[in-house]
Amino acid sequence: MKIYTKTGDSGETSLFGGGRVQKSNPRVAAYGEVDELNSFVGVLLTHLGDKSGTPHYAAMTETRHLLQAMQNRLFDLGAELAVGDEKFLAKLARRIAAPDITALESAIDRMQAHLKPLTNFILPGGSAASAQAHICRSVSRRAERAMIAAGIHEPLLLAYINRVSDYFFVLARYLNHLNAIAEPEWEK
Repeated sequence: MKIYTKTGDSGETSLFGGGRVQKSNPRVAAYGEVDELNSFVGVLLTHLGDKSGTPHYAAMTETRHLLQAMQNRLFDLGAELAVGDEKFLAKLARRIAAPDITALESAIDRMQAHLKPLTNFILPGGSAASAQAHICRSVSRRAERAMIAAGIHEPLLLAYINRVSDYFFVLARYLNHLNAIAEPEWEK
């Protein structure tokens, strides 16, 4: 099977279940942002240590599993956003559901239990993994804005992408905590 179809050479693409739109269409932009986020999550995964016996191996293993599951959910989200006709939503293999949001909230709560309360704004940085988590956070916020601009009103989808950004903010702090690296603070 060839990877190139040449059907997008004129600047259009097909939505799942109906119609062709310009590649600049807000819906295409929204699922493109989600795809970019998924790529950055893949980069973040490469920054997490995976050798048994290393400090915080269990915490990193749990984080890797959640991020790998998130990559699948982000793919699901992108598929939902790529649907051109709502009657085709039922044909999707999987859709974002309330337990996906609950899983993120549980992970946030577990990590936050180890963190000191914030007393100042923090800047992205510290460890390489933490900085990458901040990139994921900012890209997820951009994806959320793109979804809203595209007229996406589905509460579960908006809640999910919002919680994803919350997760990455706390994960960035948690990764610095695990590595005993001070969080860079905003100097007023």
